[in-house]
Amino acid sequence: MEKIPAVMGIDVGTQGVKVGLFTLNGLHTLSYKRYNTHFPHPGWAEQSPQDWWTAIKEAVRECVSSAPNTAVKGICVSATSSTVLCVDREGAPLAPAIMWMDMRASQEAREISNIDDPILRYSGGEVSAEWMLPKTLWLKRNRPELYRQSYKIVEQLDWINYLLTGKWVASQCNTTCKWGYSSKDGGWKSDFYTAAGLGDFYEKWPTEVIPMGELIGPLTKQAGEDLNLDAGILVFQGGIDAYAAMIGLGVVNEGQMAVIMGTSFVHLVLSNKPYFQKGLWGPYPDAVFKDMWVLEGGQASCASIVNWVVDEMAREYSHDSIKAHQKLMNEASELGPGANGLISLDMWQGNRTPFRDSLITGVIAGLTLNTNRAAIYRSLMESVAFGTRTIIDIFKRNGYQINCVVACGGPTKNSLWLQIIADVLQIPITVNKFTEAGILGGAILASVGAGWFHSIEESAKNFVETGYTVYPNKDVAAEYSFYYQCYLDLYKSIKPILHRIYNYRANSRRLS
Repeated sequence: MEKIPAVMGIDVGTQGVKVGLFTLNGLHTLSYKRYNTHFPHPGWAEQSPQDWWTAIKEAVRECVSSAPNTAVKGICVSATSSTVLCVDREGAPLAPAIMWMDMRASQEAREISNIDDPILRYSGGEVSAEWMLPKTLWLKRNRPELYRQSYKIVEQLDWINYLLTGKWVASQCNTTCKWGYSSKDGGWKSDFYTAAGLGDFYEKWPTEVIPMGELIGPLTKQAGEDLNLDAGILVFQGGIDAYAAMIGLGVVNEGQMAVIMGTSFVHLVLSNKPYFQKGLWGPYPDAVFKDMWVLEGGQASCASIVNWVVDEMAREYSHDSIKAHQKLMNEASELGPGANGLISLDMWQGNRTPFRDSLITGVIAGLTLNTNRAAIYRSLMESVAFGTRTIIDIFKRNGYQINCVVACGGPTKNSLWLQIIADVLQIPITVNKFTEAGILGGAILASVGAGWFHSIEESAKNFVETGYTVYPNKDVAAEYSFYYQCYLDLYKSIKPILHRIYNYRANSRRLS
C-alpha cells in the first residue's frame, strides 16, 4: 500500500522537545519528551546538549513508529534562541549550553549597546544579555581556554541542523534577530563585530545564512539511523521557536499580534514598513518574510513564576500539576482584580522589554498575615498581564494598531489567566484549535519546501483553524488600569534598591 506523504515539525523548547507529523489533512501524530535545566548561579541557566538529542531521537522514533503508513518528505526544526554552545570539529559539545534566559553576559550587552553603529537601530538601539553577541564575548573573556578550543560557537538550532545534515549553517531568522546580521546592510558588518571585540567572528560562527523555509540539505545516513528515518529526507531551515510559532498561529499579515505563552512570553507582529522605537526589539528586516519587518516584545518570566506558586505552595498536589493549577485557579477566581491588595513584578529573571533591565528581580508587594496562596497566584498572573500591557502600549505609541491577539502555549489552558490578560489588555484573545504552534510552524515551512504549497501564507491557510476567542470584560477595565499604574510605579520606585542589592552581592562575590 502506498504511504501517505507527511512533513515533520520539531520544536526544541525550554522544557522539552515536541515532534509532530502532519499530512495534508492536518496533525497525524505528536510526541513530547522532557529534559532538565540547571541553574548553577543566580541569573545563570544551562542545559546538556546531549539531553536535547536524546529527547529528539526518542520523540521522532515514537512519532514514526506510531505512523507506519506515512512517508516523511520534509523536516524543519525550530529552537530556543539564543541558547549557545561550544563544539569541537566533530560537533561534540565542549561544555554545557548557555540557555537563552541566562543573564551572565549583562556587562557585555551594555558595552555592545554603547557602540556607535547604525546596525543597532534594528534592535531598538540595544542588545540583550540573552543574545548571541554578548554571550560569545562573555565566553571569550571569561572562558578563554574553552573559547580557544572551540571549533565553532553555535546556537541550539545550528547544532541540531548539523546533526541532521552534517552542515554548519545559520538561520536568517536567528542571525537577524540575535546576532547583528542585516540583509539591508549587506549581511555581516565586520567593523561592528571588531568594535564589539569579536573580530574573529567569521572563524567562530557558522556564517552561511539560510532563510526560513529554504533547503539546508538531505538527512545524513547517521541521522537516519538515529531517528529511524530514511536518509535523504530534505531538511529545511527553521528559526527561533517563537517565530515558527507565529507562522503556526497563522499570523502572517499586519494587524495581528502573536503571543507565544510559555516559560517566557514572546510578542510578535509583522509590518510592511519599519518602526524604529526604543523599548521594542526590531524592526527586523527579512527575518521571516522577504521585504517584511518583524517587531518583537518579550517577557522573561511568565509561566515559570506561576508554576513556582504551585511548586512551593500546593505541594499536596505535587504528583499532579494539572490538578494543582485547577485548585489554585478555583481559589483565585474568588478574588477580584488586585488580588486582595497585592501588586507584583513579573521580572524574576530580569526584564526583556520595554525596560531592558537584566538586573531587576521579582517583587510581591502588599503582603499581610491575611495573604494566602490564591492571592499570590492571582497577583503573579496579573503581573504577567501587566508586563504584556507595557509592550502593547509601546506598539500603540509607535502607531502600530493591534486588532487582535492570537495566543498559544501552556497558559492558554488556564482559563482564568487568559481572561485576566484579555481584561488587562482590553483586546480579544484567540486560541486556535491546534495549540502546538511551534511544530505546526515547522511543518508549514517544510510543506512549502517540499512543494505542497506555493507560499507560507497558502500553507498556513490550509493548516491553521481558529478555535475560540476570549473577550475582555469592560467592567473591570478601569480597575485594572489603576493596578497597572501601580505596577509601573512599583518598578520605578524599587528599581534602584534592587540594583543596589544585585551590585552589592556581585561585588562581594555572593553571586558566584
